[in-house]
Amino acid sequence: MKIILIQTPWSESSYREFKNISKKHASYPPLSLMYLAAFVEKNGHSADILDLEATPLPFDEVCRKIIHSGAGLIGLTTSTPIFHIVREYANAFKRRLNLPIVVGGSHITVLKEKTFTKEFDFAVTNEGEYTLLELMNELEKNKNYGKINGLIYRQGDQIRLNPPRPFIEDLDSLPFPDRHKLDTRNYVFEVPGKGRIPVATTELARGCPFNCVFCSEPLNMGRRLRARSTENAVREMLEVRKEFDISHFFLLDSTLTANRELIEDFCRKLIEKKTDITFEGSTRANLIDEPLLGLMKQAGLLRLIFGLESSNKKVLSLMKKQVDPDSIREAFRLCKKLKISALCGVMMGNPGDTRETILETARFVRSIPEIRYAPMAIATPYPGTELFYMAENGLHGLKLIERDYAKYSRYTGGVMEVDGMKPAELIRLQRKAIIIMHSTPSKILGLIQHYGFFNLLSMALKMAKNELIVIFGGYEPALRGIETENTTLKNLGVISDNDNNHSKSAPYTGNKNTPGKSAN
Repeated sequence: MKIILIQTPWSESSYREFKNISKKHASYPPLSLMYLAAFVEKNGHSADILDLEATPLPFDEVCRKIIHSGAGLIGLTTSTPIFHIVREYANAFKRRLNLPIVVGGSHITVLKEKTFTKEFDFAVTNEGEYTLLELMNELEKNKNYGKINGLIYRQGDQIRLNPPRPFIEDLDSLPFPDRHKLDTRNYVFEVPGKGRIPVATTELARGCPFNCVFCSEPLNMGRRLRARSTENAVREMLEVRKEFDISHFFLLDSTLTANRELIEDFCRKLIEKKTDITFEGSTRANLIDEPLLGLMKQAGLLRLIFGLESSNKKVLSLMKKQVDPDSIREAFRLCKKLKISALCGVMMGNPGDTRETILETARFVRSIPEIRYAPMAIATPYPGTELFYMAENGLHGLKLIERDYAKYSRYTGGVMEVDGMKPAELIRLQRKAIIIMHSTPSKILGLIQHYGFFNLLSMALKMAKNELIVIFGGYEPALRGIETENTTLKNLGVISDNDNNHSKSAPYTGNKNTPGKSAN
């Protein structure tokens, strides 16, 4: 059996007015889809991947590719900010193709049957490799879906939720991600000291042992860190270097230095190979020191991303982010000393935040000369997280006022009231804080060097436009990004003016109709 795995466009929804910057700096090769493709092919099936974020295509062309591939199953992946887009694609596929659709990802993992809408025939929760393989086996043979752990499916009019599947312990048993399914030339990034070059993604471990209230990673991959052997990880990177001529890697671990022994062993093995491979990743400022950074630098580390979130200790405590703000200052000092590029992410609208704590954080960022630029997100309470629980129950100054997940944008949503501040005020405060953070010559220069002048100009104009909308039109017009998404989907042919709340979608019938002909 063949599956076609599809990454739908996501930057429009996740970043909105920051889209141009995200396209330049955040469109990674979809690692999870490459793992799934490799795993099902290792076990007797076949797979293709369409990354519609990297290569947008008209919907007719997408359908032609699916038909030409001979796929018997469509696979979609989703997160909360893009769930509405994934539904639109699934609905459109239902109108055009009589093929079953399976969906996976963090949003469906957390909400399960609550979000298992009629566009989908199957859903895979948590890690997908074994569940997807068993589903493909059953679609070909007995269709006994009830025995597949981690699967949600339909039995007549009933939704069936099978027991969860244990997490994969032996990650070395998985084949390397199948990068042949993608055009690696679509993933070109600005890399410190190397210019704009193709990059690859990989991981040393899955899971996250920390308890940050805003993060859904432990819900999706578990709280226990499960590591590959360092030999396995280095061998994969060497193969990619040889076969694809790619020398730089994004290590997508949620906290790269969570297991010090693991990262040290990885670095030593990479050093032993005497290769030109370089890498970057994310970690906590309190989980690095000069000896570790020195070793990582020697192994090829070029850039680290730290999560500051807030500089207020009370806010950090409520976020369960056990990192002292001074460790951020020290981390950036060490990175500059060792000539490692460093970035940090900032978040506002956290539990315990007030107008003053938000501006305090902005001034803190400005006070650290080594921080050249820093994005500031508005906290989004994703379903299943403790932050969502706090907002839903009115705790620590938070109040959930929006349940339309289409508005759960990564940077510009504003779906909570925070300390009495409504979303419109939060959006305006975000703009002010961003200006404060970057109101030094070195930071302005850093922004231009990192993002490019015209990308910054485009973002600034959109921010100014939305500021006027917020002032004169209230909060709702500020979320016109959703209208822009709908326009984009209409232009691609995914939705039409005649669509009426997904009324035309229907479950897969199982009939042997020719792919591409309507099931209706």
